[in-house]
Amino acid sequence: MRDCMRRILKGFVERITHDEALSAFAAGKSVTLHFTLTDLELAFFLQLQGGEITADLGDPAAPADVELRMRAEILDGMFTGRVNPMQAAMGGRLSFSGDTAKAMTLQNMQDDLARLYQESREEAGDPGDLAAIPDATAAGPAAAATIAAPAPIGSAGDLRDTLLQTVHELYVAELITATGGNVSVRIPGTDQLWITPSQMFKGDLRPEILVRLDLDGHVLDPGAPSPSSERMMHCLVYRARPDAQAVVHAHAPHATMLVNTGLPFLPVSTEAAFFGDIPRVPFIMPGTDELARAVAEAIRDGWAVLMQNHGILVAGRSLRRAADMVEIIDRSAEIILGCYAVGKEPTTLPGDVVEMLQKMGDLMA
Repeated sequence: MRDCMRRILKGFVERITHDEALSAFAAGKSVTLHFTLTDLELAFFLQLQGGEITADLGDPAAPADVELRMRAEILDGMFTGRVNPMQAAMGGRLSFSGDTAKAMTLQNMQDDLARLYQESREEAGDPGDLAAIPDATAAGPAAAATIAAPAPIGSAGDLRDTLLQTVHELYVAELITATGGNVSVRIPGTDQLWITPSQMFKGDLRPEILVRLDLDGHVLDPGAPSPSSERMMHCLVYRARPDAQAVVHAHAPHATMLVNTGLPFLPVSTEAAFFGDIPRVPFIMPGTDELARAVAEAIRDGWAVLMQNHGILVAGRSLRRAADMVEIIDRSAEIILGCYAVGKEPTTLPGDVVEMLQKMGDLMA
């Protein structure tokens, strides 16, 4: 496999150096990207400088602006469309260091790089099951992670366990209340989802009381508890955003205060800038089809919606990311409210930085 990947990468860097589209893109750029495949101990770099692009196997002559380390299967997936690089970075499968602004160069070249990689891959042949390669940098079992809140009791051995852990974390963080808020996750490869039940204490849920629905909101298992009264909001969001794999509706206190006061959601940090101007819907009675339709329409071009006198809804490409985004938005709202509370206008990031981070935000959702 290593020899095959080396042939693929050799053809890849040769094509990069002679590609007219990439040469045109290189105009006015000064960026060096260095890729290391940790499991095969292979490396290559590409450099954009003064309207020219060069690439080769090995390491660049000078320190790179951006260092990317990953397994071969991740690189192969990035350039064959099977792996989203930003999601791989968020999930720890791709290690990134260096200049964030210059790292966006990779995203802007993604289509051309994918084209050239696939040409080289077709010429060199299929490298085989790259996931089976042991990582040369592995250093044994990782230490157990420290978890702030204990996991819920009970295990289903499936996606419900992750859903329960996420609900518990949100409850401990006071982003959902005893019976307020609801969380769902799409069952992979289906048009079905697991959702929290209605009016049950969120601090002590069990796998057997989660409810399985189709995207029309129908309960699929006889004898199941009543699903969340907001189930249609979840279902319509999944229909509006087919790429969404999870939905969190939270009664997050600071986000709710922000929308109730009419104050803007501002890019007061790099994390806040990911979201841009979060759309808002006026108060509509919770649990109604009218609210579900309004939220689904508002979220088509983003990942979050603020609901006046109600809370927030966030969708994500993973349950972990959806929950993280709820916390980021609520903490950002707390900073914004705090600035206004002491009579100060919040300082915000420069416009060019905000524009760059908003592009990254969609990729990371």
